Amino acid sequence: MATPPKISLDEAWNTTTIFFVDETLEDEIDQRVNEIMKLAQRYGFEEQSVPSSPQLAALLHENPDFLDLVLLEVGFSTEKFQRVVTLLRRLGRIQDAQAAWQPEWAVFAVEREWSIEKIKNRLKRDADFAQVIATTLLHGKDDPELQRFVPRYYLEMLDLANLFISPPAAQRVRYKRALIGTYSGRKGYYVEQRIAGYLDQMQARYGIGYEQGRSRFTEVNLDFAIPSLDDPWVIIMSSFQETTSSGQSTKARDMLQAYDSIRHHNTRYRENRAFVNFVDGGGWLARRADFERLWEHCDYFINLAHLDQLEAILLAHVPRK
Repeated sequence: MATPPKISLDEAWNTTTIFFVDETLEDEIDQRVNEIMKLAQRYGFEEQSVPSSPQLAALLHENPDFLDLVLLEVGFSTEKFQRVVTLLRRLGRIQDAQAAWQPEWAVFAVEREWSIEKIKNRLKRDADFAQVIATTLLHGKDDPELQRFVPRYYLEMLDLANLFISPPAAQRVRYKRALIGTYSGRKGYYVEQRIAGYLDQMQARYGIGYEQGRSRFTEVNLDFAIPSLDDPWVIIMSSFQETTSSGQSTKARDMLQAYDSIRHHNTRYRENRAFVNFVDGGGWLARRADFERLWEHCDYFINLAHLDQLEAILLAHVPRK
């Protein structure tokens, strides 16, 4: 089959999807917000009341998932809260069998950070730990020792005792806004599922499979290797960004490295393997130079508007058995 043409830079630029809309994803986020709202109603957060330290400790001990609601109320990400727990362990405020006092550093040595799941498990089985966490969430802002180690930007969020709880409508918007990290991450997943769904159709129609992971052809993880990681004749690397982020530079570097690997292999062995860049989302429109570079350094450039071109690309490059 003849090699299909690569879309022009202007076409790639002008057909970029600025915002990705997927009702399944929207329903997923709404369901999560509904769950949080029900939790807030269950514990009286919609009544503009905040529990005392013993009450909050008891709630966390009874239902560790209540921690998710409290972190949303104070605007604290789970990742940042994991850092706070690590600090509390270093300061010796949390009993930790794995932490040993190191006088040369004047801290308790902590080998690795606890995941949010481990923190919740500890809340469930350790009432004293729940009390430490409750006190930190309610009054951490005024803690003299924490003031030495935590930036004021974060510390001021550990002030649940003085937090004003908004009416339900504003409360719902705040919870939804707090899930922006989850929302953005899931968008990337859903976009990749769109690509995977199209490749599933190609597998059903032509028997051409695909795999994901690290390949001998390159030192980066491949989003899609067709038909296999051991012998990829078409490689697809994907990036969907609705906003700009530091991760774009890393992704662009990986894309360029994968393209160089395929290009050098083709030159050495006179083969016809192809590298496809899937780049989409309004975040790339804010980085025109990077966008142009990614368009240039690939055999094919596609986005959501051009997914149907994958069929011709696969048939042109993947050997048929």
